[in-house]
Amino acid sequence: MQPDARSAPARADHHLVPSAYFNELAAGRGGPETVRFLRTTEYSRRLLLLRSMLDAIAATPGALGPLPPVDTAWDTLTAAQHRAPEGFAELLMHPQTGIWLGHGLRRLSHTAWGDGPLWTDLGHLHAVCAVAALRAGLPLRTTVPLRDGTAMFPALGLARLPDRPRWGTAEVVIEAGRLRVDPRGACVGPPDPPGSHDGDAPGWQGLRTLRADVPGRPMTLWIDDIDPYRDLSEPLPPQRLGKDELARWRERFAGALDLLAESDPGTAAAMAEGLRTVAEVRRVRRAPAWAVLSASSSDAFGGLLSSLPPDPVSFAVTLVHEFQHTKLGALLHLLTLERDSGTERHYAPWRNDPRPLSGLLQGAYAFLGITDFWGRYLDHVPPAGRPLAEFEFALRRRQTQEAVHALRADPGLTAHGRRFLRGMAARLPAWWSDLRIRPDIAALAEFVATDHRTGWRVRHLTPAPDDVRALARAFAAGAVADGHIAASAVVPDLAAPWAQARTGLVRQRLAVPDAEQRPAPSAADRALVAGDPAASGGYARLLADDPEDADAWTGLVLALGARPLLHRPELPRAVHRELRLTGTTADPRDVARWLAAGPVA
Repeated sequence: MQPDARSAPARADHHLVPSAYFNELAAGRGGPETVRFLRTTEYSRRLLLLRSMLDAIAATPGALGPLPPVDTAWDTLTAAQHRAPEGFAELLMHPQTGIWLGHGLRRLSHTAWGDGPLWTDLGHLHAVCAVAALRAGLPLRTTVPLRDGTAMFPALGLARLPDRPRWGTAEVVIEAGRLRVDPRGACVGPPDPPGSHDGDAPGWQGLRTLRADVPGRPMTLWIDDIDPYRDLSEPLPPQRLGKDELARWRERFAGALDLLAESDPGTAAAMAEGLRTVAEVRRVRRAPAWAVLSASSSDAFGGLLSSLPPDPVSFAVTLVHEFQHTKLGALLHLLTLERDSGTERHYAPWRNDPRPLSGLLQGAYAFLGITDFWGRYLDHVPPAGRPLAEFEFALRRRQTQEAVHALRADPGLTAHGRRFLRGMAARLPAWWSDLRIRPDIAALAEFVATDHRTGWRVRHLTPAPDDVRALARAFAAGAVADGHIAASAVVPDLAAPWAQARTGLVRQRLAVPDAEQRPAPSAADRALVAGDPAASGGYARLLADDPEDADAWTGLVLALGARPLLHRPELPRAVHRELRLTGTTADPRDVARWLAAGPVA
């Protein structure tokens, strides 16, 4: 940003991706130097987004409502960048600043909405200016928007002003290195002395931190529970963590980084370079105890959202998962790896819904890192955790391989994308030649992977109606159907419930507690996981009560053990449905066995 550049077109240096960095990233890796490069490119992007927002505000009458004009913000930001370039860059690269920029630009282009007037979101610009001025040691007097009587100052803290209207304003004064909100009234701000900005004071809540030591440096992340822009969509109200909750976050984060520093010091050092914030996602009551809810955004390089992982190992996996998304998101701002219509048509082994090509690429890259983590952790895992670690490694390599093979076959990849996928695929052979996985645990991983893929097909693939009618007629006539059966179409059914009870049973066998698992596994599920041949009869009885039960159809296909059915598990339910519509009574087991012996085979 330059003082005389207000009327000039926005410009930025071109960034060229060195081959060494590209190859590191394609392999799922990337050390501190690579991450520093990505942060540099993301800073250029943030400058462009900031300039775009300032220009759009200037071109939109009334965009800032009762707040100071946009030119005053430009002057403050320019002076702060000149006086303290590193502090300015760190503020602009704060993940919540990125989320705010993205949200504000979408509101200006009418592709996103907020819960308040436009100026309440765009006016956060003046809070950014206040922090920039404070960091640069510049005096400032400005006005910021209030949201339910609060004003957030990014990477600093939240001012609380009582008895204010839901959408209001407050004066901010910065003098002698101190920030005060509503100086002639409540007069709140960060506590003294300077440097204690992560603490609380009357009317003020500071951002708290998570700390750990990694090879070569300490690592500090904000644990953000107050910034309205900590979520990936609409602004959120503050939701302060209690003392015990904060202690659990800190303990498990430190344990996770200790674990990563021991098993994969390169990744730990890269995270210390790239990660900046963690925001809590509240758990869903129905979610299994072993599931961690997490997310990240390409708008927020260095930030992630997560429910509190149950243990340091789960926390380490979550950090790896979202850091993979962070790296790939930054690379995708530089290079186009795929061109696709966005149609949700791909099976992603870790998702219950069909995914577009871009979503499958993101997921496969995340699980490339997760598989790598489990493979490295196997050499450090305590004996009690060994069975689960072997299972996770076996399952994740299976899922990653399936996704990478699907990606490599997709014509939507660009030349850069094909090169990137070659780098990902090059990791697979070493994992499959790994002899540390015991056969019985590898079999459990294969069962869980097959269960999920079968359930996905049952729910989301629809066979051609003419084929289904022909098959139903042939079954009713006692004939053997032959001829070609067309490929099934992807028709997402996002309302279909998915209990994943059998996966929970497998994890229980591996000493993963899941007392809250709901709904409880059926007797048929327990029989199938135990290898009891009575499982097929149990699923037939469930289907007598609910002939459309996708979980029961999936279990039946698995219980019958007919390999041909696994390639087209959506057919038995479709044919059975057609038979019911024509008034023909049939045992689901008979329909499935008939298909396995004839047209499916």
